Amino acid sequence: MITSIEILGTEELLLQRNPRAAAVHQAIVARGREAVIALNERFDDPSDDAAMKRLDTELESIVERSVSEYVRQASGLFSTEDVDLWTAKITRVPGSYVGRAAAVGVPGALLLMESVEEAESEENSTFVSLDDTLANIAGYCQCGYATSRLVPRQLCRLCSGGVLIAWRTEEDQVIATAPKVRSELHAVFEELLDELATIHLATGDASAETPARRRAGNAGITRVNETYAEEIAMLDLTRWRELSDLNQLSQITAVTAHAKHWSQWGLGSARLAMLAMQSDPEIQARMRRIAGSRPAPKPSLFERLFSRR
Repeated sequence: MITSIEILGTEELLLQRNPRAAAVHQAIVARGREAVIALNERFDDPSDDAAMKRLDTELESIVERSVSEYVRQASGLFSTEDVDLWTAKITRVPGSYVGRAAAVGVPGALLLMESVEEAESEENSTFVSLDDTLANIAGYCQCGYATSRLVPRQLCRLCSGGVLIAWRTEEDQVIATAPKVRSELHAVFEELLDELATIHLATGDASAETPARRRAGNAGITRVNETYAEEIAMLDLTRWRELSDLNQLSQITAVTAHAKHWSQWGLGSARLAMLAMQSDPEIQARMRRIAGSRPAPKPSLFERLFSRR
């Protein structure tokens, strides 16, 4: 079954090998995202229903203008073969949203729509610090940690997400100072991402990837940490360990599935825990890349019969 993930991946692939179309796409997306960010800054009260309806209407208008401009500039930039591949795939995906992209007849339309609609200001999308994150969610926290900093028996879901991102950020910063460790872990995760993305695309069952993450931790991550133990011993892992302990209180079951192994596995555990979330950008990007490289589907029996008439 073809999904929107495969369409997005196919569009990314077609744009990568078509610099002219990619330049047009990038410029229009940038203008559209800028307009959406400005729009969101004008409507910052989600409790105002009337204002939210106006926001939706204006957002739709920005998306429509962006798509129309893209069609005007990008039509004719793709080869017949690329258009046929895209059409064969996108016409098999149900739903009016994907149908809107299919109707314009130009590859890249769905990716443009999603990129524009999901625009966020850099201020809102960039992780600054755990304190900053907790301050932003304090009014919605259900475990008390965001307001009191007293460690509860279990973190609420919002605080769980915040401390996970903080742990991953700290790990990235530590690993950045150890090039050999970073390089070796990169190789481990490249292989794991392919495996996890393939599992998600094939089964859609998030629990099926738990053994894959366990194998990566036991083998790849442990091997890297053991191989470069002397170099890692020179790093300051104080904050990394504090956040590791805090993440063991996460409410997100998939994240804590291997919590008891984190201290044994070492650096890389935070990234591995983050990959428990199918919505993680790394997982989504790899799913698009793998699905997008698939060939055009074979015509169904009905389509073959219909084409003979």
